[in-house]
Amino acid sequence: MSNALARTRRRFRGLSPLKHELVVFALALLFALAILPFVIWLAGRLFLGDYLRDYSDSPELARHGGPLALLLDYLRGIAAGSPGHWLVLLGPYVLLCIFRLGRRLS
Repeated sequence: MSNALARTRRRFRGLSPLKHELVVFALALLFALAILPFVIWLAGRLFLGDYLRDYSDSPELARHGGPLALLLDYLRGIAAGSPGHWLVLLGPYVLLCIFRLGRRLS
């Protein structure tokens, strides 16, 4: 297993700078689409309580939603162009860029 990881790492480091950055960007987007919504749901569940899906501002119509409901709402927000949803989508890549810039400047 470690040989496969070492080969993958060598191949990754051998990519051209543009391809390297595109792979990093794709992995950050994959993380933001597949893992981050579930982490957000879990943190919200632990610290804030149930995830309520309320579209009508009516307490009696509010429904409890699980992690897949949050994921669906997240994807709808991205499709609708919501700035907050796009911030969550691009946040991992932007934070990685800031981290790399900080390392380069120090």
